[in-house]
Amino acid sequence: MKRLLLALAAGAVLAPAALAQAAPKPTPEQLARTYEEDELSLEKCGVPRNAADDYRPTPLLPDQTRAPRIKSTQDYNVDVVASGLPNAWALAFLPSGEMLVTIRGEGLRLISADGKTSNPVAGTPAIKNAIRLFGMHDVILDRDFASNRTLYLAYVTTPEGKPMTGSIVRAKLSADGKSLEDYTVLKEGPGMIPRRIVQAPDSTLFIQTADIITPYVSVQNLGSPQGKVLRINTNGTIPGANPFVPTKGADPSVYALGIRDPQGMTLHPTTGELWLIENEPRGGDELNLVQAGRNYGFPLISYGRDNDGKLLNGGLTQKAGLEQPIYFWTPSVALSGMTIYDGAAFPGWRGDVFAGGLSGMQLIRLDMQNGRVVGEEKMLRDKCKRIRDVRQGPDGMLYVLTDEANGEIWKISPK
Repeated sequence: MKRLLLALAAGAVLAPAALAQAAPKPTPEQLARTYEEDELSLEKCGVPRNAADDYRPTPLLPDQTRAPRIKSTQDYNVDVVASGLPNAWALAFLPSGEMLVTIRGEGLRLISADGKTSNPVAGTPAIKNAIRLFGMHDVILDRDFASNRTLYLAYVTTPEGKPMTGSIVRAKLSADGKSLEDYTVLKEGPGMIPRRIVQAPDSTLFIQTADIITPYVSVQNLGSPQGKVLRINTNGTIPGANPFVPTKGADPSVYALGIRDPQGMTLHPTTGELWLIENEPRGGDELNLVQAGRNYGFPLISYGRDNDGKLLNGGLTQKAGLEQPIYFWTPSVALSGMTIYDGAAFPGWRGDVFAGGLSGMQLIRLDMQNGRVVGEEKMLRDKCKRIRDVRQGPDGMLYVLTDEANGEIWKISPK
């Protein structure tokens, strides 16, 4: 805690005067209590890089941030089921009991039921000039995978002599799981950063994309696929009901806009609603309920600041016609994958949101009631690992993917 207070003092000295006028600053004592509540004072893990961020804008609604801290009464085990995964990004469960895992700088690997990792799957799109923020991202199985062996991939690569390009592709996994076949590009574009894919009950594909470069000129531009949720058919065509199909100059695949860097997305298992989590540049990470045609505000409104500490649009946090987040985090936890639990293994967690934290090195559990957050639990902070993805397995257990040079898959099961 002593080191935390020193960090707080340093942050207070370095903060520009203009930021002090944007919102009341918490006292060092208040921040110290907040950090201890968030378990950011665990000396074993060190102080997360965002911990000294003391910007605390006032929420529009009292339940939008800093929900009461809770601790689950459910005891659980955390077991390593696979390791040796260099900066993995996403996982998908095969009917055989095996798993597919995307490797950011490489492609796709198969994990056997007993945790053995295959060589890279042949035929996976080549990831060239991958950097920390980009590469092979998501993999999901088609709803009819058991009969058609079809899957979908989201990735970013920089081909020789060409600009950075993002792609959504469809392919078939061979019967032995060693290669991809019938590779088809569904949507592709220079500068596009696709993060996650979700397939709706009508088989259409939702794709979340990022706009992470200041001054964020694409996120509010309907003609650009960046900083959006997109919706396409499985053959790459556009659903006629998409909200901006009639809008001149708009990318017809746009479903929702104003989203900075979403890295997790899922359908609610009961209501069918589309939920996502989003990274703001510095504080203000969000949980959002996505609806067709809505504008989620970035960078016109935000509960965070830009990476250099400057206010976004003068610190505006609300504006007519722009959606408010269901919930937000200050300081940032660098949100990653997410799921909404509906399994039988943990009855007390049914309906709860689980989200990974990268710089925050945690698994977040949000206790949800009637679409609002009523409690927040910080889990796995003692593991000191960047958490990249969390998925519910067919067995009702939770599976967590870490983002490390020697990344692991953990299984969370009842004790």
